[in-house]
Amino acid sequence: MSEHTTNGTILVTGATGKVGRRLIEILRDGGHDVRAVSRSTPIPFDWTDESTWDAALEGVAAVYIIAPDHPFPADAFVAAAVKAGVRRVVAQSGRRIQDLAALAGVGPEAIGMYAAQAAVEASGVEWTVLQPNNFNENFSEGDYYPFVLAGEVALPLADTTEPLIAAADIAAVAAAVLTEDGHDGRVYELSGPESLSTADAVAAIAAASGKPVAFRAETPEEHDAGLRAAGLPEDLVVFLNLMYEFMRGGAMSATADGVERVLGRGPIRFADWAADTAKTGVWSA
Repeated sequence: MSEHTTNGTILVTGATGKVGRRLIEILRDGGHDVRAVSRSTPIPFDWTDESTWDAALEGVAAVYIIAPDHPFPADAFVAAAVKAGVRRVVAQSGRRIQDLAALAGVGPEAIGMYAAQAAVEASGVEWTVLQPNNFNENFSEGDYYPFVLAGEVALPLADTTEPLIAAADIAAVAAAVLTEDGHDGRVYELSGPESLSTADAVAAIAAASGKPVAFRAETPEEHDAGLRAAGLPEDLVVFLNLMYEFMRGGAMSATADGVERVLGRGPIRFADWAADTAKTGVWSA
């Protein structure tokens, strides 16, 4: 692992999210000056309000961009960062997001994380892109959490497998590429160490927590109907349907070596993550 070389403040957007708050802890424990921003922080930050950007970027040497789900002015923000003197930009994108966008027939501007990736790659300063698989934490603090508590996780994935990744691993990689040399111009695909079906993941959670929870394979049509019945915005329904189609095609099933390449160790196993997470009581509600 190379020596730490970043001096100056590190700006972390999405500071309250799954990766953001873990990244902030790692950086601060490492003695780095971190500016964590969101709409509710002392220095408020809003992707849609450019008047909040200058204060957030003042004196910043490196930026970690966790993009919003919706389209946002990524090019303008990165340009403002470079103008403010930022020397290193890192974007958290999604595994093979460019292929998903091609399936959808849209460009980077239509998908927040893809817009961030494209803007960072064109920044003209040191850049790195992280492309993780879906998070383990979807089951403990994300979209699937209510279904775990209800005892059934229903998704249109049947026997589809994916090497889900722990947010702690993403945060550790992010801290490394923000503070070390040797990662300029790299796109790292990040995954867990094994590709599991959703049924396997749910079974691991049940075993770790002692909570009766099962997986039910929905058809794409059933899942679409459920999304619409829940009143989700049409553009989100369309995106989720495409994402699951993308996953069913196996595009995200293979494991990736990004965690090991950056950290020199393997990623956290899902069963180990589930065991540690169960100890927090999160699934006992």
